[in-house]
Formats: sequence, C-alpha cells, structure tokens
Amino acid sequence: MGTWSGWFGRASEQVRDDVRSDPYLVYILLVTLVLAGFWFWHRVPIFATWDEHDRVLDPLVTYSSVINDPSFSGLREGITWSREPWAGTTYLYVIAVLPVVLVAALTGQVDAIAGIGIPTGGYAHYETWASTPRWVWTWSLVLIRLTNVLFAVGTVYLTYRLGTRIWDRPTGRIASVLLGLTLGFVKLAKEGGEDIPATFFLLASLYALVLFLESDDDRRFYQASAAGAVGMVFKLTVAPIVLLIGLAHLLGARSADGSFRDAVWRPRLILTGAGIGLAVMILGTPTLLVGSVREVTARWFLSGGERVSTAVGPTAPTWWWFLRTYFSAFGIPLFVGAVLGVGASLYLFGKRLVALPDPRAAAPQLDSIWLLVAHLGAFLLLISTWHDWRVHHLLPTFPAIMLLTAWTFRELGRRRRTVARVGLAILIVSTSIYAGVGVAGYASMPRDEATDWLRDNAEENATMETYYHGFLENAIPHDMRINPIWTDDESAIDRCPAYIQIGYKELLYLRDIPDDQRGYDVDTNVDARAAYVRALIDGKYNYTIVKEFGERPPNFVPDRAEPGSLRDLIPLGIYPHSDQYGDEQEFAANQYVAILKLDGECNRSRDPPW
Repeated sequence: MGTWSGWFGRASEQVRDDVRSDPYLVYILLVTLVLAGFWFWHRVPIFATWDEHDRVLDPLVTYSSVINDPSFSGLREGITWSREPWAGTTYLYVIAVLPVVLVAALTGQVDAIAGIGIPTGGYAHYETWASTPRWVWTWSLVLIRLTNVLFAVGTVYLTYRLGTRIWDRPTGRIASVLLGLTLGFVKLAKEGGEDIPATFFLLASLYALVLFLESDDDRRFYQASAAGAVGMVFKLTVAPIVLLIGLAHLLGARSADGSFRDAVWRPRLILTGAGIGLAVMILGTPTLLVGSVREVTARWFLSGGERVSTAVGPTAPTWWWFLRTYFSAFGIPLFVGAVLGVGASLYLFGKRLVALPDPRAAAPQLDSIWLLVAHLGAFLLLISTWHDWRVHHLLPTFPAIMLLTAWTFRELGRRRRTVARVGLAILIVSTSIYAGVGVAGYASMPRDEATDWLRDNAEENATMETYYHGFLENAIPHDMRINPIWTDDESAIDRCPAYIQIGYKELLYLRDIPDDQRGYDVDTNVDARAAYVRALIDGKYNYTIVKEFGERPPNFVPDRAEPGSLRDLIPLGIYPHSDQYGDEQEFAANQYVAILKLDGECNRSRDPPW
C-alpha cells in the first residue's frame, strides 16, 4: 500500500509543480475540459454507440445479478453475461455507477437495479432499457461519460509531461494544445468507452519508460510494465506497448557499461517485468477471476486474427482508410501540419542518430524519441493489417503525432522564429475552428431534436416503428412504445403503428452501388429493404412525413465518399459533422430523421423486411 501511495504522492506533486512552473498549463487543461465536457450528455438516456451500450450494461448487470443472487454464482453470472470480457472497463464503470446503485438502495428503489437482471431479447435489449427507470440510465451514462472526460484531461496532461520530459516545456505545451484541440480525441470523451482510458495508461507506460531510459531505475521498468498491462486490459490493441517495453530495455542496454550482451541478458528484470504485466492482466480481467478461462483465452489470443478479416466498412485501399480517418479526426489543416511535422521530425531524428559519436554513447533523449517513433510505427502497422477502421482505433497514435509535430515546431522556432510562430498560430486557429464547430454541433443533433419532438407531440400511448439493428440508432423517448417487429410473437406486433421512423441508415439501402462498397450495416436483404423504404416515403402505405430533422439527402439518397476516391474525402476534413462508418459516434450527417404518421386506413399489405 505504501508503494502505491508513494507513487500517487509523487504524481500529485509533479502535477502541482507543473502548474506552478507553467502558467499556461491550467488553461490548456481547462480548454480540454470544456471541449471534452461540452454537451457530454447528448443522447441520454440512450447510448451514443454500441460500445457504450455494452460498457454501461456490464456493470449494471453485474450489480443486478449480485442483488438478485448475493453469491459467487450470482457474481459470476453477472460478470460473464457481457458480450466480451471487457476487463478494465468493468472495474472502472462498476465504480462509476456505484452512486446510482447506492441511491437506489437508500431511496428504496433497489428493484430498479434488480429488475435489469440478465438481459435477453433483441433490438439491443430494448425491453430491459424501456422497463428500467429513466433516471438509472441517465445518471449511469452521465457518471461514466464524466469519467471519460476526466481521463481525457489526464491524457492531455501526460502528453504535456512527455513533451516536457523529453524536450522542454514549450514542446510539451504545443503537443498538449494540439491534442486537446483534436476533434477526434475530444469526441471520444463524450461516450462511455475504453479508448480514452486505454490511451491514458499507454501514455503512463511510455512516460515510465522515458524515466527508465534516463535513470536506469528498474522500478520505472516495472511501472511501465504494470501501466502497459492496465492499458491492455482496457483495450487489447494497446498490445504494441509490449514491443516498446522490450525496445526500451534494448536501448537502455545499448549505453550501459560492460558488454551489450551482458546488459541485455538481465533475467530478473525481464521476468519480473513480464510477471508484473501478466499478473496485472489476470487481476484486471474479472471474467478470468470468476473462472471463465475459455472466453478470456479466445479474447486474448483469437480476437486479433478475427479483427484482421472483419469487414465493417466498404472494401477500399489502405491509404484511403487512413486518409478518411485522419481527415475526419484532425481536419485537413491539422492533418497537413501533422504529416509535415512528423516527416520533419523523422528527418531531424535521423540526423541526430547519424551524428552520434559512438553507437553506445548515452543519449536518453534520442532513445525516448526512438520510443515515440516505434510506437507510432507499430500502431500504424498493426492497423494497416485490418480491412477497415475508425477514429477510435487510431486514437493511440494521436499523442505521438502531436509530440513529434511539436518538436518540429520547436526546432523550426530556433532557426526561423517568425515562420514557426505564424505556422503554429495558423494551425491552432484552424484546428480550433474545426473542433469548435464539431463540438458545438452536439447542442443541436437531429436525433436529440427528434426525440424531444416526439416527447412533446406524439399522442399518449402511441406506438412507433423503428428499424435498423437496435433502438439506440433511433430517436426514441424512454416512455414511448416501440413496435416489436423483431419478436416472433405476431400478436405483439401492431400492423399499423401510429408512427414510423426512417433514418439515415435506412436510406442507405437506396444507394445503387456494388455490394463491396456497402458497410456491413446495410448489406443484408438490400433489394427488399430498398423497395420498402422507397414505397414508404412515397406514401404507398398511407404514411406521411410530418416532421424531419437534419438535412434531407437529395431524393432521400445519401451521398457517401466513394471508396478509393481522394476527391470525395476532402469534405470530411472540412466539415466536422461528416459521415461515419460502423461503431463510431454518428454526427449530424448520419442523424437525419423522418417521422411518418399514419394518414388514412391501415394498409395490411405492409410487411417491413427487417
């Protein structure tokens, strides 16, 4: 206990020292807090993404299962219910939602938690969501998202600390400002996921490795092993940190006294670090602790291979996916600045390596830069093996990109001070505008507006029919009944509900494109669904559009970037609320909603192909 308290004490003292020494740091962190926290309650009490759906349900199901069966069996059933053994998020969010459970117990509403039970049924467990009091979801989501906001601020601080430690405070300041203004970063803080916490612990591990290279203190190596393992239990794609820990050991051995072989062969250091990492992963995986070895083994050793072949988005060249993702996350000005900055930093790094008088000369700063370069390269190489990816998959690369870019600006400032200042000012202003517009857009999202309109205007006890894969992809007031077309019980289905909702994703079926250009979300039963959607909006089934939210696509047919087209990607880096694929947060471009109301007799020939 003393070791941990001492570590946290030193970390707290370091934060206080940085705040005292750098008057700009507080403002950098405050800006991050504002951008990450602005309108973080969007979509509440509905989940923002499928990932958030899983992460919020996991701790609540665990609590519910233990309340209903206060035994090891109840605990095991609750923990193993999860779609995947998510490990770190289960621990973190069990703590985050504890106040909700305590309030329920203290106010005599514990049945609200107990009633969640072990969710079954379709449409993203809609019945569980609808039957649980709204306040449970509201406050669970609020607390979990606030946790991510705080981790986002911490991640920006660690970026600052890395830049300061490797170079100087101005470099750390530039890097942290750029990261804090990155839309792709701050938007991930507005959902309950694992990406922001995983990145935080990844940076904590990198920082410990930098200290290890400076001091050759074995305790720093062990701290890096522990922090890296924590990052991995949050998100397995943090796994390249294992290679970086190994690289740090080799870099440290390079400049150690004696032979290189003897410096490398340190069984105690290697085995202790590996043992700490393995122990943290075991203890950090509650599914394993309750005895579900098979599920965890599959998650650890098989899921990586499955991810390589999983096609979520359309088939397109690797470069196209990288550009699409970074354009959307950074905006074009920051993307261009980052490409130039990282490229120049690699040139500077190469020059300094060549200038080393002796291959074994001590150079902790160059060793630390080695870690950043290797970190960036390893993650890009890993992601490039996949079929497709989204912003949250590339998040671990953002801090390294900003640090290397900041170093370039710092070096440029020593040679051409005015050019560096003007260039940096342009980059910060343009990125601020891109991020600011993107964040401000959360205050007027189409699905939120549609939900409010339905709550205020739909008749009491009215039934609405929605499609796609789950209720969370629609605008649904918590107390409005949804027509359960996903059930096998025909008697429960209303043949002619009062309302039908058509959204952007239903309209994607109207696109006349090859199947390999469709995402996995709209590649099933395409012809039948396209014919049904067109007939519905044309009034064939006596339904009329009474309200629309968001920008209607021309003739109701969305226009997505053509896979492989560079020209079609340009708007994604200019307009922040651009089209997204898969399990990413859906911005305004994806949130068009049309509310149709029954206007005339019931046409019983209507048979939605969902």
